[in-house]
Amino acid sequence: MKKVFTCFVLLFTLLMTSVSYAQTGFKLKATSYVGALSSDPATDWTQNWTNWDPKNTAYPAATDTTTLNGMVTGLPILGEKEILGSVTLDANVVYLLKGIIVVRNSGELTIPAGTIIRAQSDISSTPKNYSCIVVERGGKINILGTEKLPVVFTSNKGIGLRDRGDWGGILLAGKAYHNLLDGTTNNNIQMEGFNNVSFDPTLARFGGTDNNDNSGEISYLRIEFGGLAFETNKEINGLTLGAVGSATKLGYVQVSYSGDDSFEWFGGSVNGHHLIAYKGTDDDFDTDNGYSGLNQFGLGVRDSAYYDLTYGATSGGSTSEGFESDNEATGTAAVRPVTSAIFSNFTMVGPVPVGSTYSQMNTVTKAAFRRGARIRRNSSIRIVNSIFMGYRNFLLMDGDSCLRKTNFPAALNLVNPNTPVDVKEQIFFTNNLICNTASAFTSTTDTTANGLVEVARAANSKNKLEAANAWLRQAGSLANNINPVDFTAGTLLVNPVAASTTPDFKPVANSPALSGANFLDNPILVNLTTSTKEIENTLNRNFIYPNPISNGQLTFGHKVNSFGIFDIKGNLLLHGVNTDHVNLDHLISGIYIIKLDGIAQKLIVE
Repeated sequence: MKKVFTCFVLLFTLLMTSVSYAQTGFKLKATSYVGALSSDPATDWTQNWTNWDPKNTAYPAATDTTTLNGMVTGLPILGEKEILGSVTLDANVVYLLKGIIVVRNSGELTIPAGTIIRAQSDISSTPKNYSCIVVERGGKINILGTEKLPVVFTSNKGIGLRDRGDWGGILLAGKAYHNLLDGTTNNNIQMEGFNNVSFDPTLARFGGTDNNDNSGEISYLRIEFGGLAFETNKEINGLTLGAVGSATKLGYVQVSYSGDDSFEWFGGSVNGHHLIAYKGTDDDFDTDNGYSGLNQFGLGVRDSAYYDLTYGATSGGSTSEGFESDNEATGTAAVRPVTSAIFSNFTMVGPVPVGSTYSQMNTVTKAAFRRGARIRRNSSIRIVNSIFMGYRNFLLMDGDSCLRKTNFPAALNLVNPNTPVDVKEQIFFTNNLICNTASAFTSTTDTTANGLVEVARAANSKNKLEAANAWLRQAGSLANNINPVDFTAGTLLVNPVAASTTPDFKPVANSPALSGANFLDNPILVNLTTSTKEIENTLNRNFIYPNPISNGQLTFGHKVNSFGIFDIKGNLLLHGVNTDHVNLDHLISGIYIIKLDGIAQKLIVE
């Protein structure tokens, strides 16, 4: 049991020794600029470790064809190779990945900086070669790349032959919360496609009740040409995160030419930073089933030649979006936890090239590509301080459940005036810079969409479109900046050209992207950031957060928009939204800072 004390003597003692209790957490940085990058070349985090031309990169041939090969005879299950203990790869070796490599409960796979893994799939073989890595609940993967020596997963095909879906991808299955049940066991969901893996249909189950679960660490990783289709419309993503917990570290990941989504989160609370979705097929960043993590600094870059080939399917086409966000398939309002992920400082470059218009695209690409963000099925996602450029529409509010969550009076009156939405579950699409609406979609007859916003599955669509449009354009401290410059070269970013092998996503001089971010007025973000000055002022005050608590649970006494618990270095260790309590079982003894309702207070845990 943890206890919170008000004893000043204990406070002084812990303060003097708190350095020894250091814990590493996620740090949300308050910026003045919107988008992924500032104009300072010294802080350009895309340098050195990324690859903008993997199709033509001369990777060395595989020299180890057995360590990561699940297709060799003599295995307990042909098609699958298990890691039960600790396995560390050798950066001096180039590995061939075949079959499904499964890191089981208590297993641990460590991949050191500079390691190259060439992957090769074949779903026509017997058994099928899915060529992917699955980290099961209780297992860990540690991908320990560096800026100068990233870890690379890429196709085993030669230059000019590589393409999306050459192999599977990486899937982490964690024990955090997920809002679906499988009908048998709570939070025990299986990733689509894996149930039909004939040699082992029990793979890739995820979910549990530990939001602080730890699936390992991923840093400076490139995933290239993944997204294999296990079955029709059942592709694995470049990086799939199923109910992954917040103790998992995730940062500096580039997913390129994925055959499905680049990144997809199914529930969980893992935080991420410095993420790149490059020329993917379906969605860049897809969030579902109660995902509640924080993500800051990211790029989504589209190429008009790469889109979901099912876009026109009569059974339910899938268009390619920047963000796609759902709560769960039915959109039922009562399903918890709600998808409440936060994305800040993302730069989203759509398929319409700078200097051109949506109408100039061919018929296929106009049908296949749509929005910068599609929010549907009762999601409460927050996308803020970001750049959107070059899309047909920039936001789709798909269904009344999401239109209600704008909490915009005009929209509420059109949906259900008697049921206002709690701000704690409000959608935030604020302080974003949106460029090219005038050159995007236009229509004289369509009453559901314009170049800025679209509404779908909604009666009285024209009025709802006008309400959504007004919501995006509303003035104030959380306003979006819409069309501040022309959609031409040199007005916004240095070189956001998808065809370039040396793109540059930094703002140009005098770019409107250099200002406009807002963290302090946002009722969600304000509790998730802190500064050195704020920490010092808080530690110097004698007031300590009310206590005692029992069984590790701290109750706030009322529901809050969000809360954050930080160590004294400003690392965000725990966070939540729309809640009245937090479980502190995972915190070691020491001094912390807790922020509620924009106020920082001191928290002592013994």
